Amino acid sequence: MNDNPIAQRDLSRRKQRKRTELSFGIPVIAVCLLVSPLLNGFTTESGGTNFSGVIVYIFGIWGALILAAFLMSRLLNSDTVDD
Repeated sequence: MNDNPIAQRDLSRRKQRKRTELSFGIPVIAVCLLVSPLLNGFTTESGGTNFSGVIVYIFGIWGALILAAFLMSRLLNSDTVDD
């Protein structure tokens, strides 16, 4: 194959664009994961919601989203340093 610099640059730009598009999915995932227990807590008829479990779930998801955002920022930042 012909490994010219233009093709390598286009490939790196395509990878950077895909990673950037993937990073836009973090807020969507956050909304999906965090809205469900909040709605479930207010819509149960019996009133026997385990609020301590809901709080642990919310803060666990929040921590995982912070970690995902940190890793994505490191990944995106490392690509810009290489260019």
